[in-house]
Amino acid sequence: MRILIVDDEQMVRENLVDYLEDEGLDVISVGSAEEALKLMETDTAEIAIVDMRLPVMHGNDLIIHLKKIRPEMDFIIHTGSVDYAVPPDVRNLGISSDNVLLKPVADMNIFIQKIKSLFGNKYKF
Repeated sequence: MRILIVDDEQMVRENLVDYLEDEGLDVISVGSAEEALKLMETDTAEIAIVDMRLPVMHGNDLIIHLKKIRPEMDFIIHTGSVDYAVPPDVRNLGISSDNVLLKPVADMNIFIQKIKSLFGNKYKF
């Protein structure tokens, strides 16, 4: 199982990568939506952890584009915006408020729990 992290904050990316790799997951990370789209043209990931406030393309738009490239991909929205609500066009892709984690996540184990809930018994880690 591979996880893609998309966040423009280097420290956030590094912390997530370190934690998830320590948990035995294969993790790749990029700092922009554009990098994520380019990478997913030739690579794969089962889950993307996506920041909403990216520099050029908003996280919602990235999710919509990634879902077209990789329809099997699931998403965890990672945002610092306490008033974030999943918009209808993203909700229509099967992504609900259950997929939203607010920054800062106090207990990093929440990411593992969320990943396991998305995959059920398909993967063991």
